Amino acid sequence: MTIKAIYSKGVLKPLEPLPLSENQTVELSLTILPETTATFSSLFGKFPQLAALTMDDFLWAEQQFSGTVEKQSRLLDTLN
Repeated sequence: MTIKAIYSKGVLKPLEPLPLSENQTVELSLTILPETTATFSSLFGKFPQLAALTMDDFLWAEQQFSGTVEKQSRLLDTLN
C-alpha cells in the first residue's frame, strides 16, 4: 500500500483514511517528495489535499489562469 502523508510536529498524518485497526503495528518505508510539494507547507494544515499536488498541477493552473486578473481589469475599465 502506498499513501501520502504530511509530517507535522513530529507526527505523520495520512491525507486519507487508512484501512487499519486501531493500534495496529505497521512497517513504513519513506520517500521524501520533491521540494515543490513542501513549499506550501503552511497551507497543508488547513488543506491537506494540497500535499498531493505536483509541480505539473501548479503549472497547469498557472496556464489556465494566466492573465485572468488583467482581462477582468480591462473589462471593468470598459464598463466605467
